[in-house]
Amino acid sequence: MICRTVFALIWATVTLWAQFGSIVGTITDRQSGDPILGATIRLGGLPQGATSQRDGTFVLRRVPAGNVRLLVSAVGYHTREHRVQLRAGDTVRIRIELEPEGITSAAVVVSAARRVQSVQEVSTSVSLVDAQQIAERALTRLDEVLRYVPGVVVTGSQVSIRGSSGFSYGLGSRVLLLIDNFPALSADNGDMSFDALPIADIERIEVIKGAGSALYGTSALGGVVNVLTRDASPAPELRVRALGGLWTLPRYTTWQYRSDPPRLGAVDLSGSATMGTIHVLAAGGYRNDESYRDYNDSRRWYTFGKLTYDLSAASELSAIVQYAADDRANWLNWRSLTYATLPPAATDTTDRVDSRKFLVGLQQRTIWNPALFTILRGSLYRTWYTNTIPTDSSGHVSADALQYNAELQASYQALDRFNITAGLQVVANRVESPYTQGRRTQTIVSAYAQAEHRFNDRITATIGARADNVSTERDAGGIQISPKVGITWQLSDRTTLRSSVGRAFRAATLTERYAALRFAGFTVGINPGLRSEIGWSAEIGALHTTTIAGSEWTFDLAAFIARMDNLIEPQFVVDTVAEIRFVNITRALLPGMEFTLRGWLWKDVLGVESGATLMAPRDLVENAPLRFRHAVQWNSRILINLAERWRLHADYRFLSRVERIDDRIVQLGLVPNGDARVPIHVLDVRLLWDVPVALPLRLSLNVRNALDYYYAEYIGNLGPTRQVSLQAEWTLR
Repeated sequence: MICRTVFALIWATVTLWAQFGSIVGTITDRQSGDPILGATIRLGGLPQGATSQRDGTFVLRRVPAGNVRLLVSAVGYHTREHRVQLRAGDTVRIRIELEPEGITSAAVVVSAARRVQSVQEVSTSVSLVDAQQIAERALTRLDEVLRYVPGVVVTGSQVSIRGSSGFSYGLGSRVLLLIDNFPALSADNGDMSFDALPIADIERIEVIKGAGSALYGTSALGGVVNVLTRDASPAPELRVRALGGLWTLPRYTTWQYRSDPPRLGAVDLSGSATMGTIHVLAAGGYRNDESYRDYNDSRRWYTFGKLTYDLSAASELSAIVQYAADDRANWLNWRSLTYATLPPAATDTTDRVDSRKFLVGLQQRTIWNPALFTILRGSLYRTWYTNTIPTDSSGHVSADALQYNAELQASYQALDRFNITAGLQVVANRVESPYTQGRRTQTIVSAYAQAEHRFNDRITATIGARADNVSTERDAGGIQISPKVGITWQLSDRTTLRSSVGRAFRAATLTERYAALRFAGFTVGINPGLRSEIGWSAEIGALHTTTIAGSEWTFDLAAFIARMDNLIEPQFVVDTVAEIRFVNITRALLPGMEFTLRGWLWKDVLGVESGATLMAPRDLVENAPLRFRHAVQWNSRILINLAERWRLHADYRFLSRVERIDDRIVQLGLVPNGDARVPIHVLDVRLLWDVPVALPLRLSLNVRNALDYYYAEYIGNLGPTRQVSLQAEWTLR
């Protein structure tokens, strides 16, 4: 029986070799009949795709013959699945109409299984943010984007998905960050650089919730954030975005560190074009923020480039290059609650931080035959920073960190019901810094595989695992095995059930192991023997779409639970000085539920999006609530179409009061009033106007934290106060 099955799979591959055809089509607006520029057409399960041109046309060459599944998406439209019957050697012409959707709902993902899928096929919870949502909210940093995602909490520079992380000054992210599928956590701290991303050229952001190590390895303990940039446009295009604004003065006079409102500004410039087989995108931007707090100003700029070369109809070579620089004040915490916008009195306000990031990635994608495609990927990510304190001073901090990444991925599909994705990956981290006593290295060698089987048109099962061998300095570290099992059951065209369970881990970063420095009033000690954090997570969920009063509504409900062990936390060792050391001390249980809905209360006039996450995070060692977690998170958005070209949007974010923090920081007197905290209520309002001029121009008036509500985002840090800004977006085609 096994021999016959193997022979059938081999025969299917051989007979399908060279069986290709072409698809030529047009994408139009169903209501107006106008062509849609920039719609994305993807082949389900394959990396191949195309983008519609100004007249709505597109061409897909070397398409595997058979029953072809197309996933078509465009900003402002419902995603549509379209089937095409294609015979070898034929060219099929089609026309696809998309239904306008005021509340965007991209339904195509590539991160959950490392290949193109619809949301209904994914066995874990996924949240998507598209380019339109980013532009409408006038956002300039990744952390600002993630704050609006249900189940995601950003605390300072720490991103937490469903309570996976608390607060540790950004060290050791338990959420993996990818940029166009290239890893983008720093080699030393394992942290995210929010300011380094080309925010105006992001096509969409995919947030995969729950254990992600079965495909992505270390740091995917709580989930994965994949930032996908847009492809070059078919026709020459220039985009300009400019933003100017101010922070309103706080109500309390002791918080007014200056007499006039601090100002902020940003500008982004992006151009792209296609010249035959070459697709080019180049972008750059600058941000200047005087800040609502004294000694917290920053000046940031970035450049980004993306080049794709069609080697043949079945193969392409692409490269991305990114560079960012950041000159900022070295703010840490407030002087006291009375002077919440001022740094401690002893702060050297001449000290500044110079931080730089450089990422280059190269990728080749090849479709060998209708059943097999491969991706060869390599990248280098370098981060380095220094402060302006003299090098012979105890307060001087600097580091140069470098990460090399190489990966080979293959995906094989047989008989239209079985798919397997497998790969090999090597990651090498290196840091050189005075506080790590020279050079430190870490190497991770991995192999992974995931198989999907469609039992019928309704039920799909997924099983996979990844093995990671982590070696840090002379410590072999051992092998981490991360399995995952999932199933989706499509009860009808409108209802899908999903369930999954998986294991994940996070290897201790080089900084957590070897950092020895004076920081924030205490000493950090080394601990080379840190073990990897491990965890299991499971969820069961349902996605349902229905029509209410002539409007389409989407509901998603999930129940989840996570168990985490060996969590790395800072532990105080009080001697003659206050010293902390990172140790494996915490075991945690995080059960919860998440619910989201989206639809029109009044069709095409009043739209609503809302998502709530309820959790009961527990520290099993101390039998107490887990530190720095919010038990309740609620995000809501209202969209009102006032007139043909006028829209009013409002976002509301609520986070319940953090029940428990690390009181030792307060007891040692390191942060006065550090235990001050309240529930978080933030209301953002914006008015958008599509200006009736020949060139596409959009103006938006934005008021963030419109109620000027005051809260501590984390220990000794006042959250952003009210900000008013005006943004202009202009596109020249």
